Amino acid sequence: MKAQRHIGYFVAIVALMAFTSAVWANPYMGEYKGTYHPDGKNTMQASAQVIAEGDDVYYRIVIKAAPNEKNQDGAYIEIHGNRQGSTVHIGDRSGGKHWAGQIQNGHLSVRSEYGQHFELDKFVRKSPKEGLKPPQGAIVLLPFKDGVKPDTSAWTNSEWKRLDNGAMQVNKGGNNTKEQFGDIEHFHLEFKLPLEPNNRGQGRANSGVYFAGQFEVQVLDSFGLVHTSGDCAGLYNIARARVNACLPPDTWQTYDVKFRTPRLNADGSIKENARITVYQNGIKVQDNVEIPYSGNRWKGKSEATGPIHLQDHSHPIQYRNIWLVKGK
Repeated sequence: MKAQRHIGYFVAIVALMAFTSAVWANPYMGEYKGTYHPDGKNTMQASAQVIAEGDDVYYRIVIKAAPNEKNQDGAYIEIHGNRQGSTVHIGDRSGGKHWAGQIQNGHLSVRSEYGQHFELDKFVRKSPKEGLKPPQGAIVLLPFKDGVKPDTSAWTNSEWKRLDNGAMQVNKGGNNTKEQFGDIEHFHLEFKLPLEPNNRGQGRANSGVYFAGQFEVQVLDSFGLVHTSGDCAGLYNIARARVNACLPPDTWQTYDVKFRTPRLNADGSIKENARITVYQNGIKVQDNVEIPYSGNRWKGKSEATGPIHLQDHSHPIQYRNIWLVKGK
């Protein structure tokens, strides 16, 4: 009986450790908010992003403080920390000053000369559009119900994985909708990027969403980056997102898009370029941007249509809750 009880305790502890590991896949990376104390008199609101950059050991930490009024400076520092045990130890220079501190139990504390210091706590931000229900008349391309494998019959690549959490995961090539689309009044999609801390740039959780089979909105882990047109929600070599609205990896994010397909001449050449508006996580990041195109994809056609295409760049990215309302 005692041996069985000990075995039971051991199993329970292992299960708890596995659960904790799943919930806190990376307890340091993410967003923080709190205060900046530039001196003994003033206090400002502050925020931080902690980005994992290598084997859960090395972290880049970006901290910003907003001034309380006009003609007052805030603060911006970018520093690095190394994890030892359950603590990320910070010791670095930024802004001509030396900063020291730590991240432990969800609290980030860092200090410098003359008493200036930051005190911030980790929080989890969700997209306000997560779980958005399709309106009446919408075309549901990937229905979502938590705990139920999704119906992927609207898609051409049967190799993509149907997961128990209701998502579809990239696998063995790109994936197109069977139906072709032109103008789209409202397209909704949710995606979750894996944490790949050893990768950089286009190698970090890369995919993409194409409209009319041609025009891509980039999908990439760009959390905490100075972003470009090649980063998440960017239009390659055309327009970067107006703001970096990315959430940390392993968090569900959303795109809500309005797309106007190109208008064609009688021979199928482009008369008017495509235009696109994109909201990422409820924030407008592309505003009716014109997308140039000089190819002959629609030669001899009267209308520029194509599939919704999800790109495979060999990263286990998950998609769910995909639907659209056609343009009028």
